Amino acid sequence: MGVYRSICYKVEDAFIKLITKKQEPEQVTQKVENYRKQKEEEKARKKKENAEKMEELKKQQSENRAENERIRQEKEAKEKQEVLSLLSKVVDVDNMNYTQYEFNEVKKNKQFFNALYERVFESNEKGLTFLFCEYDKSSKKEIKGYLIVTNKRVLFLTRDLNQMEKFRYQTIININWFKDGLLERGLRIQYGKRKLEFDEIFDVDQMKRVGDLILNLSSKK
Repeated sequence: MGVYRSICYKVEDAFIKLITKKQEPEQVTQKVENYRKQKEEEKARKKKENAEKMEELKKQQSENRAENERIRQEKEAKEKQEVLSLLSKVVDVDNMNYTQYEFNEVKKNKQFFNALYERVFESNEKGLTFLFCEYDKSSKKEIKGYLIVTNKRVLFLTRDLNQMEKFRYQTIININWFKDGLLERGLRIQYGKRKLEFDEIFDVDQMKRVGDLILNLSSKK
């Protein structure tokens, strides 16, 4: 019993004795003890109920978190399958696997890559890899879009599909890359007598993957 409660009980005892002088002390004491016992039991019961409710609440919250996590994981797994399904139509996943760069780009631009597969690719044309960059078409015209490598040709296509450039492997002579600022890189393609420049490239590994594949395919044509 706490000190505060002991003091309260002593004060109550003194007060009870004062107002029950004409009653039997033992009966009064017994009634007081029974009353206090009931109050303590009631208090203990409520405390137990509150503890049980709190425990049940924690259990429910834990179950809700687990359910939300399960739903999140299922949603992520479903989205990943959708991305991989579309990715396999624009990247040679079977022979070259895929990069995190390619996965992220397809995930962010599903509409574009779906349109690429359905509206741009010719019969028996297979996407191999791609790179987002800026095509310096002339000294006064720069176009942002995707440089796309297929088994038949190289394409440059804007995201809205409104502008498209086609390049034949037979005309590609050489490829090299260059620095384009502090963090950016560029890809230069010797296309016959023309030099095609694609810059504002931030992923060097993806640039090399694209450049090496174009060079390899052009040497076989």
